Amino acid sequence: MTEPSTDTSATAHVYFAPGTAAEQQAALYEGLAGLGVRAEGAVVGNHRNGALTWMILVVLPLSGFLQECGKSLAQDAYRAVKGVIGAALHRGEDTAAEPAPGDREPVLMLEDTESAVRFAFTPDLPDTAYRQLFDLDLSSSTGRTLRFVAERNRWE
Repeated sequence: MTEPSTDTSATAHVYFAPGTAAEQQAALYEGLAGLGVRAEGAVVGNHRNGALTWMILVVLPLSGFLQECGKSLAQDAYRAVKGVIGAALHRGEDTAAEPAPGDREPVLMLEDTESAVRFAFTPDLPDTAYRQLFDLDLSSSTGRTLRFVAERNRWE
Protein backbone atom coordinates (compact mmCIF):
# COMPACT_ATOMS: atom_id res chain seq x y z
CA MET A 1 0.00 0.00 0.00
CA THR A 2 1.46 3.37 -1.02
CA GLU A 3 1.11 6.23 1.42
CA PRO A 4 1.22 9.78 0.05
CA SER A 5 4.46 11.57 0.87
CA THR A 6 3.40 15.18 0.46
CA ASP A 7 2.50 17.35 3.44
CA THR A 8 -1.01 18.64 2.79
CA SER A 9 -3.60 20.55 4.79
CA ALA A 10 -6.61 18.22 4.54
CA THR A 11 -6.68 14.73 6.02
CA ALA A 12 -8.91 11.85 4.97
CA HIS A 13 -9.52 8.52 6.67
CA VAL A 14 -9.86 5.77 4.07
CA TYR A 15 -11.37 2.33 4.69
CA PHE A 16 -11.05 -0.46 2.14
CA ALA A 17 -13.27 -3.54 1.99
CA PRO A 18 -11.40 -6.86 1.99
CA GLY A 19 -10.29 -7.75 -1.53
CA THR A 20 -9.72 -4.17 -2.68
CA ALA A 21 -6.72 -4.44 -5.00
CA ALA A 22 -3.43 -2.82 -4.00
CA GLU A 23 -3.39 -0.84 -7.25
CA GLN A 24 -6.84 0.59 -6.45
CA GLN A 25 -5.62 1.63 -3.01
CA ALA A 26 -2.47 3.22 -4.46
CA ALA A 27 -4.48 5.06 -7.14
CA LEU A 28 -6.75 6.56 -4.49
CA TYR A 29 -3.85 7.64 -2.25
CA GLU A 30 -1.99 9.19 -5.20
CA GLY A 31 -5.09 10.92 -6.52
CA LEU A 32 -6.00 12.37 -3.13
CA ALA A 33 -2.42 13.58 -2.61
CA GLY A 34 -2.62 15.28 -6.01
CA LEU A 35 -5.71 17.12 -4.78
CA GLY A 36 -3.98 18.23 -1.58
CA VAL A 37 -5.34 15.56 0.77
CA ARG A 38 -3.22 13.41 3.07
CA ALA A 39 -4.89 10.02 3.48
CA GLU A 40 -4.57 7.37 6.17
CA GLY A 41 -6.13 4.01 5.47
CA ALA A 42 -6.93 0.54 6.65
CA VAL A 43 -8.60 -2.62 5.36
CA VAL A 44 -11.69 -3.46 7.40
CA GLY A 45 -13.41 -6.81 7.90
CA ASN A 46 -17.02 -7.64 7.17
CA HIS A 47 -19.54 -5.62 9.12
CA ARG A 48 -21.37 -7.33 12.00
CA ASN A 49 -24.74 -6.76 10.32
CA GLY A 50 -23.71 -8.44 7.08
CA ALA A 51 -21.59 -7.63 4.06
CA LEU A 52 -20.27 -4.15 3.47
CA THR A 53 -22.28 -2.09 0.98
CA TRP A 54 -19.20 -0.21 -0.21
CA MET A 55 -15.77 -1.06 -1.53
CA ILE A 56 -14.00 2.12 -0.36
CA LEU A 57 -15.11 4.68 2.23
CA VAL A 58 -13.34 8.07 2.34
CA VAL A 59 -14.16 10.28 5.34
CA LEU A 60 -13.05 13.92 5.17
CA PRO A 61 -14.35 17.49 5.57
CA LEU A 62 -16.14 17.26 2.23
CA SER A 63 -17.44 20.83 1.95
CA GLY A 64 -13.97 22.28 2.46
CA PHE A 65 -12.42 19.71 0.13
CA LEU A 66 -14.86 20.49 -2.69
CA GLN A 67 -14.45 24.25 -2.19
CA GLU A 68 -10.66 23.98 -2.32
CA CYS A 69 -10.82 21.78 -5.42
CA GLY A 70 -13.10 24.32 -7.05
CA LYS A 71 -10.79 27.22 -6.21
CA SER A 72 -7.56 25.58 -7.24
CA LEU A 73 -8.77 23.76 -10.32
CA ALA A 74 -11.48 26.17 -11.55
CA GLN A 75 -13.59 24.63 -14.34
CA ASP A 76 -11.75 21.30 -14.33
CA ALA A 77 -12.38 20.50 -10.65
CA TYR A 78 -15.04 17.88 -11.40
CA ARG A 79 -12.69 16.10 -13.82
CA ALA A 80 -10.00 15.85 -11.15
CA VAL A 81 -12.44 14.41 -8.60
CA LYS A 82 -13.87 12.06 -11.22
CA GLY A 83 -10.36 10.92 -12.14
CA VAL A 84 -9.45 10.08 -8.54
CA ILE A 85 -12.69 8.20 -7.90
CA GLY A 86 -12.62 6.47 -11.28
CA ALA A 87 -9.05 5.27 -10.74
CA ALA A 88 -9.94 3.87 -7.33
CA LEU A 89 -12.98 2.01 -8.71
CA HIS A 90 -11.14 0.66 -11.76
CA ARG A 91 -10.81 -3.10 -11.73
CA GLY A 92 -7.34 -4.19 -12.79
CA GLU A 93 -6.58 -7.05 -15.15
CA ASP A 94 -5.99 -9.41 -12.21
CA THR A 95 -9.54 -8.79 -10.96
CA ALA A 96 -12.50 -10.64 -12.48
CA ALA A 97 -14.03 -8.55 -15.25
CA GLU A 98 -17.55 -9.48 -14.27
CA PRO A 99 -18.78 -9.47 -10.66
CA ALA A 100 -20.16 -12.76 -9.39
CA PRO A 101 -23.95 -13.16 -9.48
CA GLY A 102 -25.49 -11.29 -6.58
CA ASP A 103 -22.44 -9.04 -6.12
CA ARG A 104 -23.04 -5.34 -6.17
CA GLU A 105 -21.19 -2.96 -8.42
CA PRO A 106 -18.12 -1.43 -6.71
CA VAL A 107 -19.00 1.62 -4.67
CA LEU A 108 -16.75 4.34 -3.29
CA MET A 109 -18.32 6.37 -0.50
CA LEU A 110 -17.33 9.93 0.36
CA GLU A 111 -18.47 10.96 3.84
CA ASP A 112 -18.46 14.50 5.18
CA THR A 113 -17.04 14.71 8.71
CA GLU A 114 -19.31 17.63 9.63
CA SER A 115 -22.75 16.69 8.26
CA ALA A 116 -22.25 12.89 8.03
CA VAL A 117 -23.63 13.04 4.47
CA ARG A 118 -22.38 10.16 2.34
CA PHE A 119 -22.16 10.08 -1.45
CA ALA A 120 -22.18 6.70 -3.20
CA PHE A 121 -20.05 6.67 -6.36
CA THR A 122 -20.20 3.90 -8.97
CA PRO A 123 -17.93 3.54 -12.01
CA ASP A 124 -20.66 4.60 -14.46
CA LEU A 125 -21.57 8.07 -13.10
CA PRO A 126 -21.94 10.80 -15.73
CA ASP A 127 -20.01 14.10 -15.66
CA THR A 128 -23.19 15.84 -14.48
CA ALA A 129 -23.04 13.95 -11.19
CA TYR A 130 -19.52 15.21 -10.49
CA ARG A 131 -20.31 18.78 -11.55
CA GLN A 132 -23.31 18.90 -9.19
CA LEU A 133 -21.15 18.01 -6.17
CA PHE A 134 -19.70 21.52 -6.09
CA ASP A 135 -23.13 23.16 -5.79
CA LEU A 136 -24.82 20.93 -3.21
CA ASP A 137 -25.78 22.18 0.25
CA LEU A 138 -24.66 19.36 2.53
CA SER A 139 -26.43 20.82 5.57
CA SER A 140 -29.81 20.04 3.98
CA SER A 141 -29.02 16.30 3.86
CA THR A 142 -27.44 15.69 7.27
CA GLY A 143 -26.82 12.00 7.97
CA ARG A 144 -28.15 10.77 4.61
CA THR A 145 -26.54 8.60 1.94
CA LEU A 146 -27.03 10.18 -1.46
CA ARG A 147 -26.91 8.33 -4.77
CA PHE A 148 -27.06 9.86 -8.22
CA VAL A 149 -30.43 9.04 -9.83
CA ALA A 150 -29.85 9.15 -13.58
CA GLU A 151 -33.57 9.28 -14.41
CA ARG A 152 -33.89 12.53 -12.42
CA ASN A 153 -30.37 13.75 -13.18
CA ARG A 154 -29.63 14.60 -9.53
CA TRP A 155 -28.29 13.36 -6.20
CA GLU A 156 -31.01 11.96 -3.92
